[in-house]
Amino acid sequence: MKRIVNIEFRDIAYTLAVSKECSFSRAAEKYYISQPSLSKAVRKVEQQLGITVFDRSSVPLKQTPDGEAVMSYFEKIQDIQQELQDFCEHRKRKGGCAFRIGAPSFFCTYLLPPIVADFQLAYPNHSVKLIESNDHDLCEYLRTGAIDIALTVESEMLREFQSFTLQYEDLILAVPKQFRVNENLQDRAIRYEDICGERVHLPSVPSVPLKEFRQEKFLFLKKGNDMYSRGYRVCQDAGFEPNIVMELDQMLTAYYLAEAGQGLRLFALVFPIMRENPTDCTYIS
Repeated sequence: MKRIVNIEFRDIAYTLAVSKECSFSRAAEKYYISQPSLSKAVRKVEQQLGITVFDRSSVPLKQTPDGEAVMSYFEKIQDIQQELQDFCEHRKRKGGCAFRIGAPSFFCTYLLPPIVADFQLAYPNHSVKLIESNDHDLCEYLRTGAIDIALTVESEMLREFQSFTLQYEDLILAVPKQFRVNENLQDRAIRYEDICGERVHLPSVPSVPLKEFRQEKFLFLKKGNDMYSRGYRVCQDAGFEPNIVMELDQMLTAYYLAEAGQGLRLFALVFPIMRENPTDCTYIS
């Protein structure tokens, strides 16, 4: 009986990227994954084939003679995969279907509407339904097939379902201007213009240690909301229990209360940067 070679399309793409870049590190950057993860995927490909694809002793990296032949086959497979995707895409455009997305209210209110609008312009025969829910219910909806896809920031859900990272979030701390704690932290504060101009994306923007605010009052969203658990966790990581004076249903309400001087507010804005130090956060006053 012939041995079946079972290689995932994703691993073929990774291997082709290494071949084109002549570098594991540059290929990893292209696909936004870690170099060890990409190296592991390529090793798995070589084990499946029983062939060494790359000569790792050469600088720059180059293919073995067998690897050159493998790359030509992989390119053909990738071309066929693209043809299949194009065919399916064409059929979907003609056939139409209903697509159900579950997400917390923040995503349904601020993130998804423009994406759904663009999607429906491109696929007029498709309908999209947004379902607002907490993460606990989203899990049950996915298990029962009540929704097709879910957006979440809870890492626990990633263990049970197939998933990928869409984007990262920074935590931003909103602090009333009149709070005395701001006096020694002005060099770390960001402005509204910084967020609109995307300066806040830059790694050079300083974060602020949360321990500086351990004596202040906090506004949190209610328990069961992901921002409650994440906000509480980063405060604990900074070495203190937050003094929560009010728990609210909506993030926007909490922000306006913070603006009016009723306390601090930990809230999230979606940015493609993950701080290296989880006990720190950017803050705006």
